[in-house]
Amino acid sequence: MQDAIAVQSLKSDIALLRQNIWPPAHLANVEGLPIYYGNPAEVEAYFQQWSGLIERAQELFQPFMEDEVLDAIHLPSHLNLPLFFFHVDRIRINKTRAKESKTFRGLASLMEKCGQFDATQMLAMKQWLESDDSAALVAHREFIDLRTYVFQHGQSEYTRTRFYVNGIVLSVEPHFQLVDAREKPRKQRSDSYHDPLADNGTWKVFGKYR
Repeated sequence: MQDAIAVQSLKSDIALLRQNIWPPAHLANVEGLPIYYGNPAEVEAYFQQWSGLIERAQELFQPFMEDEVLDAIHLPSHLNLPLFFFHVDRIRINKTRAKESKTFRGLASLMEKCGQFDATQMLAMKQWLESDDSAALVAHREFIDLRTYVFQHGQSEYTRTRFYVNGIVLSVEPHFQLVDAREKPRKQRSDSYHDPLADNGTWKVFGKYR
């Protein structure tokens, strides 16, 4: 288990540095998004200001295997460190229709998470839960999910990442391409649930068997 005091100290130092040097003033920016990019020299100079905190985080969250080095990209997001990518050929920004899903065994916990429903819908959910010992409720909330696909020079596979909270910084190659596909949200996968028992405008609630 990580030293709680050391983790809190690290998070405080990260917050202070973010306050002072985030967003990066001398790098190009994708309008409206916390994505910044520049040539290798510019990004390296900016990265050096973060490298000490990144190394501290890697030491604190180092896996148990001594010969395994934790990639900085996979550090816990709650630390709020920006993600750095080097030798980037291309990035693609996608807007995808996504769905948050929660399962509930009772109405009290569902209302605590999802809010109020009208009396008719409450009765329908109650009757569903009482209809069978294996009955449960599943609530879906649709949202638009933003992701980047980062393609690095010489690597056959891309890295897919959510960037909205921490932000990302890219050291780009001369032929760098930015593909912004936000205007064309990708289709949501077909939903296996139909005919909701309840809908309060944000959450749709369906009956299911465990």
